[in-house]
Amino acid sequence: MIVVSDHDPGDPRSATLRLLRPDGTVVQTLTVKAGSELLGAAGARIFVRSGTLLKAIHPDGSVEELGDLGGTGRFFASPDGKRWMWGTSDASQSQVHVAGDGMSPRVVASSTAQPRAIEPYAWTPVGAFLQDAPVGIGGYILFDSAYGPVKKLDLTNFSTTSVAHTDACSFSDMRGDGTIACLGGSGTNSRTLILFAPDGKQQTIQLAMPRFTQSGDAYFSRDGKLVTVAGATAVGANGQPEQYGADLVTVADASISRLAIDGVRLPSFLRWQSWLDDGSLVVCRPAGAAGGAAGVFIVSPAGKATQISQGGFPIGLITG
Repeated sequence: MIVVSDHDPGDPRSATLRLLRPDGTVVQTLTVKAGSELLGAAGARIFVRSGTLLKAIHPDGSVEELGDLGGTGRFFASPDGKRWMWGTSDASQSQVHVAGDGMSPRVVASSTAQPRAIEPYAWTPVGAFLQDAPVGIGGYILFDSAYGPVKKLDLTNFSTTSVAHTDACSFSDMRGDGTIACLGGSGTNSRTLILFAPDGKQQTIQLAMPRFTQSGDAYFSRDGKLVTVAGATAVGANGQPEQYGADLVTVADASISRLAIDGVRLPSFLRWQSWLDDGSLVVCRPAGAAGGAAGVFIVSPAGKATQISQGGFPIGLITG
């Protein structure tokens, strides 16, 4: 089920959550109290933070206390919702913590480098990833590719290994065989999606301009055969709303095609979860963006786009 909030996850007001099947059927409606921060959904849990306290809402409406995070840094849950990681920082040190069912909280990475911080970046079916990011990045940023070198966390011994190439391009996702998708290019004339395979093979795909003035959301499909890439144009230009667009890349030959529906992006909280098991893709058109009315859509593998929600913010997938 796709969890859709009626408010932006950062909105402090009380939020109504709808649990939707991919055909748009409403399975359950839940309420999140005002002042709670929506963090995402995975497994059978919808994660929220109240102050620094982590809680989980279950599909039946019951609430589970999961402990004090000791901070309000970036948070990600494992795909099954049974483990989670989060970041904390102060003036002298940044840390990444992991906890979960039957597991006491533990620090898995720390850094005293300034002005940078080690922090969670993503938790995908391939594993958990951390980024070494500069602190205090500003500007009108629409996508969440990594802003520094990325490390993969070994969840058996909690050691980290550097992910090759991520010091030179903006990491977004890794396929099961170790192939990474990252974004390159700078300025106003060049944007690229780069696929690096473990054997050293590199595929560089030029992205259309100005559609990809800002670019991101490069996530592999569940079978690894496709990768999305999204972009936006007219970003902050003369008060005009940005227009999103998304393309699909076939990994085997690096061919690229436009998604069947214009003016949409992958929901920022879903990230890799935007790909459903059957190869469908969850996309949305945010309120105020160009290209049509706000909504959440499912694009089938055959290219058919079906609207399942008028507006709203998808925050994750849930089972149970």
